[in-house]
Amino acid sequence: MPILVITGTGTEVGKTVTTAAVAASALAAGRSVAVLKAAQTGVRPDERGDADEVARLAGAVTTAELARYPEPLAPATAALRAGMVPVRPREVAAAAA
Repeated sequence: MPILVITGTGTEVGKTVTTAAVAASALAAGRSVAVLKAAQTGVRPDERGDADEVARLAGAVTTAELARYPEPLAPATAALRAGMVPVRPREVAAAAA
């Protein structure tokens, strides 16, 4: 099972759209796809997040989100400012496995 990591250093740089394009390509090739959003920031609990947007754009993908923080900041900073626990690398690895 290959795992691809799509990352970027800022907001609105195309991570979600790139993820959707890769997911759609994999689906078209007959693969099953799971998208893991480790930390969603800047979205209220009742709003759709990036993983939802990937599913909307790509199609039948399984999605998961580990944490959601209210401010649109880097995840560790958003967690700290919200008084919440940040997502740890081992949690991301376990969820991806």
